[in-house]
Amino acid sequence: MQYGLFLRILLLFFFLIFTGCADQQPKPLSENTAVKKITPNTYHTFNLERYQPVDTTGMVKKIDNFVLIFDPSASMTETYEASDECITCHTNYKDTDFAQKHEVKYGGHTFAERDNQSYTARCNECHHDYLYTKFKFATQLAACFNKTIPDLNLVSVLRTFGYPVYSRLAHGPATYTQKSFARSLDKIFDADGASPLAPTLKNVGKDLFKLKGKKAVIIVSDGKDMGKKEILAARDLKARYGDDICIYTVHIGSDKSGRQVLEKIAAAGFCGLSVAGDNLLSKKEMDDFVKEIFLEKDSDSDGVPDLKDDCPGTLPGLEVDENGCWKLIVFGNILFDFDKYNLKPEGIKILDQVAALLKKHNFLDLHISGHTDNYGSMEYNIKLSKNRVMSGFNYIKEKGVTPQRISTSWHSFSIPVASNASSTGRALNRRLEFKFKKRDK
Repeated sequence: MQYGLFLRILLLFFFLIFTGCADQQPKPLSENTAVKKITPNTYHTFNLERYQPVDTTGMVKKIDNFVLIFDPSASMTETYEASDECITCHTNYKDTDFAQKHEVKYGGHTFAERDNQSYTARCNECHHDYLYTKFKFATQLAACFNKTIPDLNLVSVLRTFGYPVYSRLAHGPATYTQKSFARSLDKIFDADGASPLAPTLKNVGKDLFKLKGKKAVIIVSDGKDMGKKEILAARDLKARYGDDICIYTVHIGSDKSGRQVLEKIAAAGFCGLSVAGDNLLSKKEMDDFVKEIFLEKDSDSDGVPDLKDDCPGTLPGLEVDENGCWKLIVFGNILFDFDKYNLKPEGIKILDQVAALLKKHNFLDLHISGHTDNYGSMEYNIKLSKNRVMSGFNYIKEKGVTPQRISTSWHSFSIPVASNASSTGRALNRRLEFKFKKRDK
């Protein structure tokens, strides 16, 4: 009798646990509300159809190469659980309609609480779909991440560890296309094995060895069974490539120690960041994450990011140098008649633009250099190039630009840009160059 009573109590206990969520029903939705069909396996899933390449308007490419390290180790087969950020959001939310709004936006098991009651217990109780693993969540996240990357002429690499081999090069290095990268991601269909991220990071160092330009490493993992070795490997990778590399980590699940390890790995790169996978569920959040990795702001669309642009606000269509400043080379026949140094009307128009730019940006200085072809003696051409430079200098000064902001030099025919053996080449060598530079403080 005692055993039968105990068994009945135990069965009742389990019944209450697994049916408790269904007893809490949200208020009815209005007829005009768009309702998403809710099934147990839609909790915190990504809708691939909603994602598309981010808009690059007003931005410029930040990196040239990227490596995605995907974790299909055995720990990723564990049931997916929401991160601390997700739980905190539910716990702190005071809106009594939160359950309905959350359900419509993200899907999931139906749940509802009232007033200021905590959602923590309900999150853990209702959001346990034992068939929905961290691996499944991570593969969906990686697919949406891939769809969000814009076409930037990148070189891509995909590496995995654990399953099916210790460390595997699954894609590249190859010119990035969304379709080819997606095919490589689709071939990651199972999870098993250990978590050898440290040797994988060493292999990434080899993958990137022959690739020029800026690099980004993105790690998608739960961070479990990792520690000091992985952090040291990330530091070694940073030491090898210095300012040319940044490290980003995406934490899957709720394991706190794993999250801490991934945060330290990202910190080893100095210029990356670590995020929870839950924080990328919305399209906007994913867009912002992709922009952080691949793009920099370029307000004047001159191809130089704002952080490196010494001349913000450059007019559209102007050729700029590596500092984002107007790269102006004017041929002598536009500024002057042959063997003369008095300004022509066409040249005056250009100098007016130069003066206007200097007056607009008081932090800029200007250097004017004069060059000639090799027709005549060095002594004669030195004098001619100096006189032409001083004509430009004096005109800009008379337009109200402080003389201390303008430096000059004249080089005769000592710095040709073309061969003096032809009339075409000699015409190119007869020139004035205007170089703008941000004033040193």
